[in-house]
Amino acid sequence: MSLEMFESFLEEHCLKATRQRRSVYAEILAMDEHFDVDSLLLRLKQNGQRISKATIYRTLQLLMECGLLRRVQLAPDGMDAMYAACPEGCAIDNLVCTTCGKTVQFSKEGVCNLCEDIATKYGFALSSHCLNIFAVCPECQKKQGDE
Repeated sequence: MSLEMFESFLEEHCLKATRQRRSVYAEILAMDEHFDVDSLLLRLKQNGQRISKATIYRTLQLLMECGLLRRVQLAPDGMDAMYAACPEGCAIDNLVCTTCGKTVQFSKEGVCNLCEDIATKYGFALSSHCLNIFAVCPECQKKQGDE
């Protein structure tokens, strides 16, 4: 379904659904985690794809424009931007360890409801949301307690 959405978006904008664009998006959908451009490029090369970094960046931009991909800040300072697929306009919620960087994606209906309430309160029509909670994971807490 989401590949069809991407192809429709490309058609509406008079762009071609090239093999490279399809390959990039297919690889993104196969990844069940956040990713950066370099890790995506590495995976594509390991799968025998010959795609330039520039093509990946352009495809990521198109995917974000059509709502199938989000850029996610996974560090409190906003420095480590990653990407996450959202094939159906889904919410992206993350729990991020501030010590080791471990990230857990989660989905909670209450968070979605709260975001809808906040948007409505200020007269906005919510299209999606992204929530990052920065904390220390159990393993890092244990290590800190052992020191």
